[in-house]
Amino acid sequence: MVAWKRQLILFGGFHESTRDYIYYNDVYAFNLDTFTWSKLSPSGTGPTPRSGCQMSVTPQGGIVIYGGYSKQRVKKDVDKGTRHSDMFLLKLEDGREDKWVWTRMNPSGVKPTPRSGFSVAMAPNHQTLFFGGVCDEEEEESLAGEFFNDLYFYDATRNRWFEGQLKKLRSGWRRQTRKRAVRRLKVLRVETRMRTKTAERRAVRRTESPLQGRLASAVPTSAQDPAMLVEALGASLCPDTQERAEGGWPRPGRELSPMI
Repeated sequence: MVAWKRQLILFGGFHESTRDYIYYNDVYAFNLDTFTWSKLSPSGTGPTPRSGCQMSVTPQGGIVIYGGYSKQRVKKDVDKGTRHSDMFLLKLEDGREDKWVWTRMNPSGVKPTPRSGFSVAMAPNHQTLFFGGVCDEEEEESLAGEFFNDLYFYDATRNRWFEGQLKKLRSGWRRQTRKRAVRRLKVLRVETRMRTKTAERRAVRRTESPLQGRLASAVPTSAQDPAMLVEALGASLCPDTQERAEGGWPRPGRELSPMI
């Protein structure tokens, strides 16, 4: 299955029961706007029935179908499996929106070995990435499978296969990466401790009253004389300067007691 414009295009597959099995090569489309299925009837010679094939959309709007697996009964209770490596293109006929056509493709380059069930992803520059898959070897009494982890690219604009090459890690890369990670962790721990101490100091400042702050900054710790205390605090404790000059401060009942 592959997403094509506002439709999902489904090709092939198989159904197996306890007594028999069947492989398909028909094509269906699911409309994402109307949520309805429709069967497509492409012209031309298409792929043989199979499952496990992969589909991708080309930059020109066609659908590429590659690989797959199928089996058929050659005699009673004996099946023969087939690994497909052919490629087909499903596209709309020129100027038609409801008429599809099959075209057999023969791409050049380094082709993957026959397989099925591999992963497909779209890569930059209009390329399709193929990874992994399995090759089943089926005999009369046994079934063995070989799994792959290789990588191939298909360039639809040039109709060519390319074998993917992964770069190896440089010598000492893991050791250098670990050292950088340890240094970064140490820096983060120091920054966390500094932020915690700063937050604690700010919390202490917010809990202090304005009067305590002014006392700590304006009054010497050794001052014991009330007159010195009043002179140091000034207008901070007596908002009416004229009242203090006229002898009306401190008010009756509010006399200052000597500091002991």
